[in-house]
Amino acid sequence: MDRPIKLLIFILLPILFFSSAGQSLMVKLSLESLSHDSDAVVLGKVEDIACQWSMDRSAIVTVVTMRIQSVIKGELFQSHILIQYPGGEVGDIGLRVSDMPEFRPGEQALVFLKSISKIDDAQNSPFIAMNFWPAYTVFGAAQGKYSVDDNGVARKEGYSLISKDEDAERAFLLEDLMTRIRKIIRQLNTKQKRIREKR
Repeated sequence: MDRPIKLLIFILLPILFFSSAGQSLMVKLSLESLSHDSDAVVLGKVEDIACQWSMDRSAIVTVVTMRIQSVIKGELFQSHILIQYPGGEVGDIGLRVSDMPEFRPGEQALVFLKSISKIDDAQNSPFIAMNFWPAYTVFGAAQGKYSVDDNGVARKEGYSLISKDEDAERAFLLEDLMTRIRKIIRQLNTKQKRIREKR
């Protein structure tokens, strides 16, 4: 018989309202915002998922090991990256944080990332602190992860928006999504180049 899990529920509150599903409502991040403000955008495959206490043992974190298949933004030369986010289960204790992305072993996903490799943060896990692979968190929480199915469709899920309008950017064909992101990044690079030339 399984031991009962002591579940600690921590809700991140972008605002003080909740959806019927128990998720906090989020302000929509456009594909432009996700592409502009992330440090890296990567398509990869999940090889391992591990839950650990943070270095200061104040929180449980999940660390995902992802094998890189394609780098859409950023300068990444390693074969793998680590993705950390709050929440998970260690022994009979669990921590759940709303609107965090969820990963599955063997899953292919496109993720928008913010670097934590250079941050000396006690909330990082010992595995993050000691590993030579670059470490990230998902930018935009659940909005920053597209899961890719066997039909090549990339979908976001696990969050609710403040606006009642349907999120037209929840699902794309993977190739269309990658093409859109690359176009956004090219436009951003061109704009930044023009700004530098004017100085």
